[in-house]
Amino acid sequence: MVLIDSSIWIEVSRKDGDLSLKEEVATLLREGQSAMTWPIWVELYQGSKGKRDEENLRGWREVSHWLDFDDACWTEAATCSRACLRAGINVPFGDILIHACATRHQVELLECDRHFAMIRNAAARRA
Repeated sequence: MVLIDSSIWIEVSRKDGDLSLKEEVATLLREGQSAMTWPIWVELYQGSKGKRDEENLRGWREVSHWLDFDDACWTEAATCSRACLRAGINVPFGDILIHACATRHQVELLECDRHFAMIRNAAARRA
């Protein structure tokens, strides 16, 4: 299973978006391997520009596995956030939440956002 970050959903929604990413996401959707969670859904919903975007978002949610954002996710987010702070890394809180959810549920995170590499580096230092 693969948690697909909003950065990927946005990229594949663009007319001139990366074709290889579009194919990868289409395969994940077709094979029932895509996952979503509240922080991603909120980021996408916040940026939706109308009924078409909302319909796409609803469709993605319906075909994706839902990963609950539970107490273990919050604990992981707190630990990860502290590691980033101690490493002098400032990243968006939403990205911390998404990384924490993928880590907690032990799923791959498909993303194209430089902040996730920064988070992984900070998390690796704490290990």
